[in-house]
Amino acid sequence: MLFDSTDLKILELLQEDNRMSFREIAKRINVTTPTVISRVAVFKELKLIESFGIKLNAELLNEITILMQIECKPSDIGKIMKRLKEKDQVRELYCTDGARIFSKVTVGSIADLRVFLQQLSDLEEITTFKYSTITETVKELPRAIIHDGLNLTVNCYYCRKPILEKPVKIKLDGKDHFLCCNVCASHYKEKYAKLKEKAKKK
Repeated sequence: MLFDSTDLKILELLQEDNRMSFREIAKRINVTTPTVISRVAVFKELKLIESFGIKLNAELLNEITILMQIECKPSDIGKIMKRLKEKDQVRELYCTDGARIFSKVTVGSIADLRVFLQQLSDLEEITTFKYSTITETVKELPRAIIHDGLNLTVNCYYCRKPILEKPVKIKLDGKDHFLCCNVCASHYKEKYAKLKEKAKKK
């Protein structure tokens, strides 16, 4: 699904400042406010926009952030990732090839860091780990890069297969739904109507 210039401009402005009002965005890119509202609604529906949270400077809060590299057996990666994901101190978590896990961890004090590292040591599935303390954040940008030709992979709402061509868009109950072809669109409308009717009877 290719983005047009309006989509790209909206995404760029929201990445710069997610507190910017839809009215201000519309004014800056010379479109109507309803246009911005409808486009953002689609982005949220497609899970492209995950959240509108704020970003705090952990260093000004005197918190300690470390970068970690964790190694384990390939068969244990899922178990380790699940354990780490549950910990509030783990702010970012990535799995790479070679049975390696990388993580960004933030704690409130040196004492908290010692406790966290001891907890890692107690996980027998971890073979080795090493870390470095972040002393200064020089550059930190959102991972997604907005550029011309940006393409979004969307799965068909009916058959769940990736939509390779221009999607068929239908509006049901005020929301946009994306299908890969007219056949899937027809089946999806029928299914949607049946589910809606069933819900009314409950």
